Amino acid sequence: MLAKQSLGINEARTNDDNIVPKVGYYFHLTCKYRILPSFFIAGVQKAGTTSLCNYLQAHPQIINPQRKDVFYFNNPIHYAKGIKWYKAHFALKAYKLIYDIKNNTNAITFDSTPNYFEAPMAADRLSKDFPNAKIILLLRNPIDRAWSSYQMAKRFGFEKLSFEEALQLEEERLLNEEKKIKADGHHNYVYQRLTYKKRGAYINYIKKWTELFPSKNLMILKSEDLFEKPQETFDRVTDFLNIKRDTKLKFEIFNSGGYSEGMKKETREELARYYEPYNQQLYQFLGVNYDWK
Repeated sequence: MLAKQSLGINEARTNDDNIVPKVGYYFHLTCKYRILPSFFIAGVQKAGTTSLCNYLQAHPQIINPQRKDVFYFNNPIHYAKGIKWYKAHFALKAYKLIYDIKNNTNAITFDSTPNYFEAPMAADRLSKDFPNAKIILLLRNPIDRAWSSYQMAKRFGFEKLSFEEALQLEEERLLNEEKKIKADGHHNYVYQRLTYKKRGAYINYIKKWTELFPSKNLMILKSEDLFEKPQETFDRVTDFLNIKRDTKLKFEIFNSGGYSEGMKKETREELARYYEPYNQQLYQFLGVNYDWK
């Protein structure tokens, strides 16, 4: 295997566990007095999950988590810390009591960590701990998702290579990563932060979610619908969660990033050929044609 430097990986930056701020000591100290989520935005990365998270946080029947992206079920090191560590990321029961009285409601909270979708063992862990949870999955055109993921990796300083070079070396970068994760509890940030092409083959992951969660608890949305007709799509989400529809929201696009360049035409064509069989399998499995180009 090539050295990580030859693979264009900024190892120190990519493996930095402190990029996402951790909740403080007080939150862990009071964890037993905190609530747990009743639903999850479990995927996919760079598919509009931040926008949906912000829309939900503005809803009067939702209590905000301490942060988006808890990285619990996808990270075996975090998961080994147990449910007490996890509970630190949510509101106090006393806060919920006061909130419910003040707003005459029974509010709920949620975990929005899109890396859960394709991470090895994440779906199994989540279904084991929250078998009755509701799961929301956003699926975006995998070509656009890959490009957006690459641009994010560049902004965070994880990625040194061009998009084309990174795609060519992706399999080499990920060699044996899933095996290591399952074997020794290792969490590999290369897998989490530098997977552009592989995680867009949605059919390889979505079957697991449909096996573990009943259809009534699993909502699969086309990301482009959230972007193009947000009110209609958000109404579907609130109906799924059994909360009131909210027509007062302003549907801004969050965390969209800005690209200084566009994807090369030949690269897009190559990715289109790669994803075509996976997309067709997905359409057949879901019984819907997303018509991604």
